[in-house]
Amino acid sequence: MIAKERAELHKVTKVVAVIAVLLLLGTGYLGFATIRQMRGLIEGQFNEEQLVLARATAQRIEANIQTAITDLILLNSLPAVQYCDPESYEILLLSTLPVLNRDNLVEIRRVDRDGRTLFVANDQGIGIRHLSLAQNEAGAYLSWASDVSNRGRTMGTALRSKDPAFERRQLVMDLIIPTYEDSSSSLHPQPSHGFAGYLKATLDVSRLLLQIVPAIRSGKSGYAWVLDSSGIFLYHPESSFVGENAFDVRSNRNPQISFAQINEIQRNEMMKGKEGTGRYLSGWHREVIEPMEKFIAYAPVRIQGPYLDYVWSVAVVAPAEEVEGIIISVYGRQIFLEGLVLFLILLGGGVVVLHAMRWSNALEEEVAAKVNDLHWYANELETFGARFRALAENTEDLVFTLDGEGIVKTMNQYMSRLFGVSTDDLAGQSLYCLLPFDQTEDQLQLINQVLRSRKGQSTETVFRIHDQDFWFKIQYLPVRDEGSGEDYVLAIGRDVTERKSLERQLINTEKLASLGTLAAGVAHEINNPLGIMMGFCELLLEKIEPGTMEYNDLKTIERHGLHCKSIIERLLSFARISEETEAFCDLNASVEAILAVVKHTLTMNSIKLVSSFAEGLPIVGIDSKGLQQVLLNLISNAIHAIDGQGVLRVATRCASEPGWLEIVVADTGCGIKKEFLPRIFDPFFTTKKVGEGTGLGLSVSYGIVSQYGGSIECESYTEAERPGNSGTAFTIRLRIGEPS
Repeated sequence: MIAKERAELHKVTKVVAVIAVLLLLGTGYLGFATIRQMRGLIEGQFNEEQLVLARATAQRIEANIQTAITDLILLNSLPAVQYCDPESYEILLLSTLPVLNRDNLVEIRRVDRDGRTLFVANDQGIGIRHLSLAQNEAGAYLSWASDVSNRGRTMGTALRSKDPAFERRQLVMDLIIPTYEDSSSSLHPQPSHGFAGYLKATLDVSRLLLQIVPAIRSGKSGYAWVLDSSGIFLYHPESSFVGENAFDVRSNRNPQISFAQINEIQRNEMMKGKEGTGRYLSGWHREVIEPMEKFIAYAPVRIQGPYLDYVWSVAVVAPAEEVEGIIISVYGRQIFLEGLVLFLILLGGGVVVLHAMRWSNALEEEVAAKVNDLHWYANELETFGARFRALAENTEDLVFTLDGEGIVKTMNQYMSRLFGVSTDDLAGQSLYCLLPFDQTEDQLQLINQVLRSRKGQSTETVFRIHDQDFWFKIQYLPVRDEGSGEDYVLAIGRDVTERKSLERQLINTEKLASLGTLAAGVAHEINNPLGIMMGFCELLLEKIEPGTMEYNDLKTIERHGLHCKSIIERLLSFARISEETEAFCDLNASVEAILAVVKHTLTMNSIKLVSSFAEGLPIVGIDSKGLQQVLLNLISNAIHAIDGQGVLRVATRCASEPGWLEIVVADTGCGIKKEFLPRIFDPFFTTKKVGEGTGLGLSVSYGIVSQYGGSIECESYTEAERPGNSGTAFTIRLRIGEPS
């Protein structure tokens, strides 16, 4: 029995050994084949990573130049820069020195329309024409700056040496912006808006690049260099290359090597503003002097010029042998480990086969237990997924996913109800079909930014859905489909429309409180002398016989005095200062009373009145005279908006929320433009012609309604928004009250 078991063991060992050898040979072959295949993939990936570095470096350079341009534009808007008065020395000093220190600028120069230098600011200080500065400029840029089509634009010039005699490798460029006398000051209260020359800033390009490019490192020893559109090195780790022609300096350094590959890349790709990757033959890298291949990735830096754009190119290079050495080393170790592990597995498998009968039952039991555990975990995972889906479906927030093109992939029931489209019909639709074009463009820009950066973004935005504006706070998160590997964006949006409405009401309330206090003070100060004037006027009227010229003059004074008194009363009403003591009123009776007053006016203006009153309404908590003033203001605005034949509808009803009543005043007038709606309750804001309105009507109405805890809302559409169905509807909500 023992001999038989040994023979079987020997036989199994031989089989296992043969299988192990074959598998090792197969693994070695596949390993070497994989090396060849993966080499290209890894090299391409390495170059793509270099391209990312080149793009980021180019963007940083552009951002720094743009920052200098932004500061230059801000500086150009100052009155001290536009006029350069003798009194402006201190302002110019405080304005220009921070810009010089922050933006790598070595000089800021203001030139007038005749080419004369008005002031120069640099690290030496500041010189002004009025302080004996007698330096003129040739005015080479005046023809460009004086062109009206270039107003508000910034021009970048070609590179030049800061000092050709001493600092030939320190490169600078000029940024030019036309100057117009658009700002006002105490010395120039009325700006002429005429052309006044230009403002020129000299940017130290070498210093700017030294702050950014030396820190770029690719792999172990890779570095970056910068080339302009004429093939001149703007930055290179070897300082002797800076300011030299890239084609010539390499050939002079090592004439034995052909630089045809890099020359073609520079000439046909980099100098034409393209981005890409490649490889080329070089004769050195840092301290190593020998022929070698290098990987290169390059990205453009674009600068606006007067007649064409200047293009620089940022290149990131690294020796190819660094990547290849890593590949060979890694895969060599991997093949060895795979073979060793495979051999051990096969050896252990033979031992397991010999002893399988001894522990097969235990193994089966353990496998059954593991299977049961897997089933339990699967059920738990499915339960958790169902709970999560139920939570997403039943939440009162928008939950949906989109791709980079704005195509809706999945959504919850709340989104389906909000847009009035079933989930089956909504899936696969574009945001362009659900939202206005401009709103969709804004959201797609944010979505693509999330996909590129792989970082979440949050925004508050307004969506117009079914002719109604909804404010949402939306969180965009990047997600990846593990099955397909595609990237999507998960969007979770919370409706904050009510919060936005409360914020607007709070702002209007604060405005009314401040202006109301001011109006009350002014009204009281005028009211006292006006009362004395009116009193003396009455005394004089009693002494003079009616019908005389003096009597008529006094009546004129009395009439205008009463008009002033009426204005003061309106100011006091706006300030919420009232002597009324009524706290409750009959809603229908108050509305009917004011309609009786304006009925004749409506008839004279060919306006049809349609009224509707809900019966049995309880009293509301507001003063009847205040309510009538609010209605009178709204009806007056409606008459002005209709301006011809139209319909005015006035209705009272119970609000959808218990404990509230509503009054609706709607007209078929011209409507209010969307951009004016947020400001209609601002004091002194009016769209009427001069002399036709004070801008206090809606402000006073808002103050009266708010004083009694109510609210007033407006919905309006112009003829352009709803052809043939324009008009405005104001809804006043008042709390039901019971007198004690």
